[in-house]
Amino acid sequence: MSRILIVEDDPALRSSVRSVLERSGHEVHTAGDGAAGARELEQNHYDVVLLDIGLPFVDGWEILESQGDKRIPSVVVISARGEERDKVRALDMGADDYLAKPFGADELLARIRAVLRRAQQPPAHARTVTAGTVTVDLGSQAVMKNGVEVRLSPTEYGLLAALAEHAGRLMDHRTLLRTVWGPGYGDERNYLRTFIQRLRTKLEADPKNPEVIVTVGARGYRFGPPAAEH
Repeated sequence: MSRILIVEDDPALRSSVRSVLERSGHEVHTAGDGAAGARELEQNHYDVVLLDIGLPFVDGWEILESQGDKRIPSVVVISARGEERDKVRALDMGADDYLAKPFGADELLARIRAVLRRAQQPPAHARTVTAGTVTVDLGSQAVMKNGVEVRLSPTEYGLLAALAEHAGRLMDHRTLLRTVWGPGYGDERNYLRTFIQRLRTKLEADPKNPEVIVTVGARGYRFGPPAAEH
């Protein structure tokens, strides 16, 4: 059973989403404004937060910005603002996914399953992959840079692990999206751009000249240098 916090000021939507999630077996808590949501995040642990942007007292942007290194495991922004710039901004500020209102119960549950799968993914094959000064231990899910562990969100690690498991080989955009976010994705390249940039900021010596996560033309990305051909 997963603990989910809904931060939403619309009572009807808050109640209906809570009912959907509770029927699916989740433990659900709610906050009716941004100040209450911020208090909940300070005082309690949640696996997933459904976060509205247009909240009274403290808006969703402020909540995202305030998390910093205390960032909650998985954030799905739910907002009536469906513009591309708002999606990109939410992802840039630490959200894992963005769900525009109105949305159906099936779509909501699919997004929840996807973020939980990334947060609870089983260890991959127990091997270590290195590119430059970065080492990814796929067994323990630890990432080291210059011998110091780097803290990644579940989605950041999921993307890095997908690339590391295919080290030296191109992974195209669609394959990466479906591997990391799920089969319902494939065209959301803004997700990839945002998370790749976040990883580069944390891992690369020079994010503008990446050597760990390399862009391969317009096709996709590669972990480390090209694999030697046999």
